[in-house]
Amino acid sequence: MREVVVRIEFMTPCLGNLKKVMKSNRGGDWTVYYLPRTPDGQVRLEQAWWSGKLSFAAEVLCRHQRDIKYVTFEVAVDGKANDKINKFYKRYITGKRYVRHECFAPGEVIGVNCVVPSSIPNDDFWRIMENVGKFRGISPFGKREDGFGHFKVVSVMDKKREDAKA
Repeated sequence: MREVVVRIEFMTPCLGNLKKVMKSNRGGDWTVYYLPRTPDGQVRLEQAWWSGKLSFAAEVLCRHQRDIKYVTFEVAVDGKANDKINKFYKRYITGKRYVRHECFAPGEVIGVNCVVPSSIPNDDFWRIMENVGKFRGISPFGKREDGFGHFKVVSVMDKKREDAKA
């Protein structure tokens, strides 16, 4: 097993799913969806959201179907979503009605730390992650058919250990 850092660039918005009803000073309420957070404020992408997608991607690649289930992702990601509500993504429901979602916008790059079995080389893991990004995407909100959270892989690198001796 080894630690790997995967940098991904979103091609479609990765939308938040935590609903919060806001009170308007003009009367009426409106809904905003936020990205899930860790207790220290970092955006969270759960292990369970990756697992099935990785299995699918390994099948597409026709390699590592057995070992892919041992890949473990760190929950917190290295990336900051824009927290200004006027910059949130507007998901239209009907005509002029929409709800706002905090999101990672297209073009934003985040880092995801994970532990990968030694039997899966970085080149193959890159291809697996590319398949996840192309066919399934990663987004707390919505289903695969909605097209949210699709990404391309920027890099896959072994994580440098700070405690390693030089």
